[in-house]
Amino acid sequence: MNRTLHSLRTTLASRAGIKHSQAGMTLIEIMVVLTLLGLLMTVLAVNFFGMAEEQKVKITFTQMKTIQGRLDAFKQEYGKYPSSSQGLNALVSPPPKKNGRTPGAFLDDGNLLTDPWGNTLDYSVPGPNGKPYKITSRGADSAPGGEGPDADIDNWQGM
Repeated sequence: MNRTLHSLRTTLASRAGIKHSQAGMTLIEIMVVLTLLGLLMTVLAVNFFGMAEEQKVKITFTQMKTIQGRLDAFKQEYGKYPSSSQGLNALVSPPPKKNGRTPGAFLDDGNLLTDPWGNTLDYSVPGPNGKPYKITSRGADSAPGGEGPDADIDNWQGM
């Protein structure tokens, strides 16, 4: 049986013009292919994760715009923006009004008060340059300052 398989392989290889030593891939050829695949995957992963960080920044700006609208609704109801001590949580759990009544929540989803990196958005009153407030995300590194995806994002950037 083994003789028959060996002779069959030899016959097929000779008809295909392949010498017995050329019938398979060498270890070096396999390593080169694996290295090239690894490099390709690395390039793709870097580009993908870079786009993901850019999307997180855009999502943060969108969240801040939504919160700004809810802060304006809070001001209409109470005559002022929430204080720094009340913070953005006042939009989810509003304080009682002077007449004792409490309006419904201005934000149904408290998750909106957390940036895409999982950090709570900062809120301060007053804001910069005469603005009534400032909403800040500390970016990917959760620390003040930074560059790129680690940079701080605030609601008045570019305005």
